Amino acid sequence: MVSNKMIVTFMLIVIASMAFTGCSDDNPVTTVIPVDTAPPAVPANLSVDYTSSSAVVNWDMSTVDPDLAGYIVTRERYGVIDTLVGTPALISSYEDMNPLTGTSLYHVYSVDHAGNESAVATVSLTIVREHQDSDLNH
Repeated sequence: MVSNKMIVTFMLIVIASMAFTGCSDDNPVTTVIPVDTAPPAVPANLSVDYTSSSAVVNWDMSTVDPDLAGYIVTRERYGVIDTLVGTPALISSYEDMNPLTGTSLYHVYSVDHAGNESAVATVSLTIVREHQDSDLNH
């Protein structure tokens, strides 16, 4: 037969165990949110159209990145990079109203809402300054 002393000792152990571990309702629920480290897709089909007054850089808007924040556009000439669109913008073209004489590289990359950046897509534009007759006579 089990003695009262054994029953009391067992009950004290159970109560002490619950006091230290708590009930399952007392433990907060921890939610793990996955961290987005995947870059968005590289801008596709990059092209540039030039008129006498501007250069228009075009690309296809991404259809595979639901978290796309937008695109960044830069222009590089002789190693100097000018930021043309510095905040991600949901655009599929950019008009450079001041294209530079010589060879310029236009770089476009996509950015998602987590700040991940795609690889850079690049297109080249070379503008040759035309000499006027008055320039040749001096």
